[in-house]
This record gives sequence, structure tokens and C-alpha cells, in this order.
Amino acid sequence: MKSLLSRLLHRSWYSRIQILSDLHLEIGQQYASFTFPATAPYLLLAGDIGRLLDYHDYLSFLQAQTARFEVVFLVLGNHEFYGLTYEDALAKAGRLMDEPALDGRFVLLDKTRWDSPRSSLSILGCTLWSFIPDDKIDIVQSRVKDFKRIGDWTPATHNSLHAQEAAWLRSEVANLTAATLQKPRNVLVVTHHAPCIDGTSQPEHAHNTWSSAFATEMLASGDWSPVKTWVFGHTHYSTDTVRNGVRIVANQRGYVMPLHSNRSAVNNNGSNYFDPAKVIIN
Repeated sequence: MKSLLSRLLHRSWYSRIQILSDLHLEIGQQYASFTFPATAPYLLLAGDIGRLLDYHDYLSFLQAQTARFEVVFLVLGNHEFYGLTYEDALAKAGRLMDEPALDGRFVLLDKTRWDSPRSSLSILGCTLWSFIPDDKIDIVQSRVKDFKRIGDWTPATHNSLHAQEAAWLRSEVANLTAATLQKPRNVLVVTHHAPCIDGTSQPEHAHNTWSSAFATEMLASGDWSPVKTWVFGHTHYSTDTVRNGVRIVANQRGYVMPLHSNRSAVNNNGSNYFDPAKVIIN
């Protein structure tokens, strides 16, 4: 009985994932000063943690986390690419995987599937750049800084990467759908951009003319039945709700100046706040 209880507790512990995104540590160079409690064995960073242009400071932040968590997962946000070309930033992100300082505890989720050796947890991760319709390209280019801050970045590149990542994600979910018949998995998807429009940003921004830069209606079509939870960032709006049978969760800090490094961003009605200790169980 004790052995069974021990196994159940062990499995339960390794189903806990602490989630944070949009820390924006590049604002005032907060890579060393921003702190938060560790409340799970796994840490999931859903993008816009900082800029890969600040490589050594970014690495130091990750090193502080791999010293506290068994595994640290990172999905790249758009701000990770600022000040660099897409390819150069991707190369820097790849270097992180080989950094001895991270002690083999860091996983870059760039069209990556990770299966836990300790539980039935499977994580699928990619940036999932959004899809920008032709009639929204001009307004998105004028309102979104990516096209000025990422070298050689164009709407065509943005949409091409969306198509590649969306196809990869659907393929992996289809594979897991088939595999679940043999060996059930608890599937967690993490992307930086949001998987649907409604409920993923401040209500007053949900249907503005440049919302396609932040979210794409992924959940409205296809079979996502193996997916238990979908974590996202990018919109600076924390939420925990259900869409099309999938729990969608965001825990986003947003732009915070250094003197307010532990402030929680709360909207006008007191909900949708950033919780540095937030954990999901998948």
C-alpha cells in the first residue's frame, strides 16, 4: 500500500508545471534582479522572457532556473528575436541547448515534442507565429514592432512560419491521437502566440484590426482531443478558461519597470492577474 501511495504521489508531483511568460526582462535589464518562487519540478517559459541579443544575461537567468528546477522549457517569443535576424536568433537559441552551465536541464521547444520519463506527460512546443490575412497586412505592419525590430522580417516570412509550425503541430497531435489508443498521454501544448481570438486578450482588443498579429483560430477546426491544456503568451493577458474542450492558460507579466519587478498586473475588475507561482497540473 505504501509503495502504491508513493508511486501515485511521485506521478502527481511530476504532473506539475510552473508557467510564466512575457517577463520582458530586457526592460531595464532585469535578468539578474527578477525573482520568483519555485513551486513545481518543471518550469515552462512561454516566450518573451527577454532578448537573445542579451545572450549572456539571458543565459545567466536560465542558469539560475536550471539550478532550481529539474527541467526548464522555453518557447521563443517574438521579442527573443529583437535586434537580430530570425536565423541569427535561432542560432543563439540553439547554442543554449549546449551550454554546460545549464547542466542538461534546459529544453528549447522549437517544433519539439518532449515526453516525460516520470509520468504520462507529453509537451508539444513552438512559437506558432500567427496568420496575417492579406487585407490586414498593412495595418499589422504599421502597428506591430516585429517588422522593424527583427532583421529582414516580412509578412511573407511570418505567414510562412505560421504554416510550417501549424502543420507540424497538427501532425504531432494526430500522431498522439493514434498513439493514445495504445498508451494514453497527457498532452500539453505551449505556443507563444495564442490559439484562438476570443478570451486570449483584453476584451476591448480582441477584435481590433491587427489582432491577427497575436492570435489565430487554431482550435476552431481539427481534432485536438488529446490536448488537455494549451499554454500561450504574447497578449499580456492572463487567463484560465476552456475553448472547444481544451483548457487554455496564460500567466503573463507584461512590461514592468525594474522598481516594480514583483508587481502583479491586474485588470480593472481584479481578475486575469499575473501569479509568479502559478502551477498547472497536466
